[in-house]
Amino acid sequence: MLRDYQLPDHPAPILVQLGLTYRCNLKCQHCYALYRRDLNEMTFDELSRLLADLYAMGSCAIVYSHGENLIRKDFHNFASLVNNYGMYQTLMTNGFYIRTKESAERLRDTGVNRVLVSLDSSVPAEHDASRGYEGAYYIALDAAQMLKQVGIATVGFSTTIDAYNYDRIPDIIQIAKDFGLDAVSLMQNRYNRPGVFDHNQWIRYVQVCRQVYELILQNRGIIDIYTHDPFMLIMLDDRLDDRHARIDYIGANVCNVATNMISIDPIGNVTGCNFLEEVVGNVRMEPLGVIWERLVQRYSDSRNKPGGPCESCTATAVCMGGCKAFHYNGKYDERCGECRFGEEKPHNRTPLMLPLYPTESSPQCTGNFSRAHG
Repeated sequence: MLRDYQLPDHPAPILVQLGLTYRCNLKCQHCYALYRRDLNEMTFDELSRLLADLYAMGSCAIVYSHGENLIRKDFHNFASLVNNYGMYQTLMTNGFYIRTKESAERLRDTGVNRVLVSLDSSVPAEHDASRGYEGAYYIALDAAQMLKQVGIATVGFSTTIDAYNYDRIPDIIQIAKDFGLDAVSLMQNRYNRPGVFDHNQWIRYVQVCRQVYELILQNRGIIDIYTHDPFMLIMLDDRLDDRHARIDYIGANVCNVATNMISIDPIGNVTGCNFLEEVVGNVRMEPLGVIWERLVQRYSDSRNKPGGPCESCTATAVCMGGCKAFHYNGKYDERCGECRFGEEKPHNRTPLMLPLYPTESSPQCTGNFSRAHG
């Protein structure tokens, strides 16, 4: 019998969003790292020591993010080292450095488990405009195809969704299916800077959430479609009737900041996730364990519960306070108030009674954690 699981008393940084570089050959319109580029990157030796510390603390899944990590000439050596620790690895890439079969095979041989190639539209001109480079669309498609052909375990698309490409989502999924890919990761653009939030957009976004949920149900067993937004948890219903699929769905969408996720940028700064700008420490200056405890104290909902509208909301047990990257007006997701997604009446949801965190029957480093933010 399923029961309501509480946040763990002693969380561990199971999932690590790690950037080896801020450098990138593109200038994407939605990029959170575009204006953070710093060349004072951690050396291979620093990264190796950090990796040992992460392993000792219980980390077992790494998502390479921040910049285009394949730019670093020592990426393959580092990925091989991570593989020696037995950690699950997800690489986010624009595809530009996977132009030959040999480059795809070299990446495969590092032990990287999942590669997600960025694809923002099914229309070449739209993708190229988003990425700031003519021809980026076909380069991405060619890279995904080569990665699949050389036998990387999981290959898919990573799509940043926003108003301009909401209508393209079904077509992007169809392209992935036509290519025989394994996954499509959909991430709503985080407007993670104060003053740019437009509440009117979320009236449209709820329609997108419902459409994506239907696509997830329709494509079960065909292709893995997943999102990264606590509001998607509100869509969950009895039609997703497989227990493990439900747990994976929850794990991909619940905010893991300060419960099992940490973000470390190329110069050693630690944040709760890639989209949070508040730096809580730097691994070059302090022990990782000290910084992690500070992060937990700052963001953990079990130690510092969400405020604002969450205090009287019956859905908080489902969305866990929403996306912390939107927490500007108190400790709650500012997209959500008394009425969610432009609903005419106040929401009144029954708390979702499902395990949100690892149990004896759900290993720490399987689907729901390895695909979070990746």
